[in-house]
Amino acid sequence: MRHTISVLVNNQTGVLSRVSNLFSARGYNIDSLVVGITDNPKVSRMTIVVRGDDRIIDQVEKQLNKLVDVIKVVDLTNEDFIARTWP
Repeated sequence: MRHTISVLVNNQTGVLSRVSNLFSARGYNIDSLVVGITDNPKVSRMTIVVRGDDRIIDQVEKQLNKLVDVIKVVDLTNEDFIARTWP
């Protein structure tokens, strides 16, 4: 099942690398990754789409929350959100 995860992080050098390494070290493939700053230039939002069952996603969320620069992790899969899909 595809999960869309929103991650608020401190806008620091190397955060994107640490987050993507977290996925690759555990053998999880990222289907989509988008990063942009928020209204606060010190904070960025990462939107990550990854496939996996609930156990895998729960583990990913726990590991993301352990990273120092991560502020908040939310699984948007069961929430209302707007997504654009590519054909």
